[in-house]
Amino acid sequence: MLTRSGLLILFSAVLSGCSLTSQEQHQQTLDAINNIETNLKTDYVALNDNLSTQQSRIATLEQQVADMSDTLKVVSNTQARQVANEPEPKVVYVDREIPVPQAQNKAILGETEWVWIDAANSNYKARVDTGATTSSLNATDIQEFERDGKTWVSFKLAHTEPNKENNEAALPVATIEAPVRRWVKIRQASAEELERRPVVELRIRLGELHEKTQFTLADRSQMEFPVLLGREFFKDIAVVDVSQSYIHPKFAAEQK
Repeated sequence: MLTRSGLLILFSAVLSGCSLTSQEQHQQTLDAINNIETNLKTDYVALNDNLSTQQSRIATLEQQVADMSDTLKVVSNTQARQVANEPEPKVVYVDREIPVPQAQNKAILGETEWVWIDAANSNYKARVDTGATTSSLNATDIQEFERDGKTWVSFKLAHTEPNKENNEAALPVATIEAPVRRWVKIRQASAEELERRPVVELRIRLGELHEKTQFTLADRSQMEFPVLLGREFFKDIAVVDVSQSYIHPKFAAEQK
């Protein structure tokens, strides 16, 4: 039989065991709460990052849709003018300087303009095409040759269609030599094989703009315009108003 002192010792041991068990359970509960809090913070950060990525992608898509809408408007206006077979706008020249219009610190270009080509020492009609990336130049009799270890081309630039309304004579043929900057391959609708064409860099004047731009050489003899200006020429420096034509006058040789 247990004595009174033995019972007291046994009772104290049981109480100590219960206290220890309670502390362990309390610590486990705290650890579980901390783990849940950590997981929630991690999930919140991940969701926040995903939301930022989605917002950025939505903004990019909205800009792409806006750009596509502008392009479709330009194409629609161009097709409408072609279907209507509108006559070439009459060019009127005045003996005074005409300042280059500005829009947000950028020059304004019409759908068609006169451009001065330094290498040809003459003005040519140009179509400003917002749907084209690169510019193109009417070139015939293209001859490839080597100079100082680099590939050059010699070609003839001409536009023989006279302007009857202004009683202008046909432009003279200009022979131009320029180094080849690169080559491009283009597939014609009537041909299965790719056509290799040279790209040269020439300096041109349009109003107050005097810039270098790259031209793909192609036979545009059947085209109305011997020069086509793509976006690479006027991006960041000009905007195009397709409702206007020949905003800027011809460049005179004595101005050089």
